[in-house]
Amino acid sequence: MAAACWGIAGGLAAGLVMLMTAVSAADFKWPWRPGEIWPRLFVIGCGLIVGAIVAAAAHAQMSGGWPAFVMGAGAPATIRGILSGIEVHTKPPPPGDQPKSPTDAGETIS
Repeated sequence: MAAACWGIAGGLAAGLVMLMTAVSAADFKWPWRPGEIWPRLFVIGCGLIVGAIVAAAAHAQMSGGWPAFVMGAGAPATIRGILSGIEVHTKPPPPGDQPKSPTDAGETIS
């Protein structure tokens, strides 16, 4: 439980750094319009959850709060890095379902 709490703290630290960067990039103003805060809170909340899960999963290999904090802070970026290497391709239709070309239907192409 303590590792998960430190993981949440690490995830919060990472979320606050992300928010600080967004405010700096927006000329030190809030980087959202009124009513658009929920997506940002969702992202920060997901970072907290991911940090807690990663730290809790590795709690048996840790001694103290510092490793859990570091794991929680790095978990969102690590997961993003892992997922960025995944390529998604569209599945081609089965051979019988492909549309026929005009030459297959007996039409001529001019």
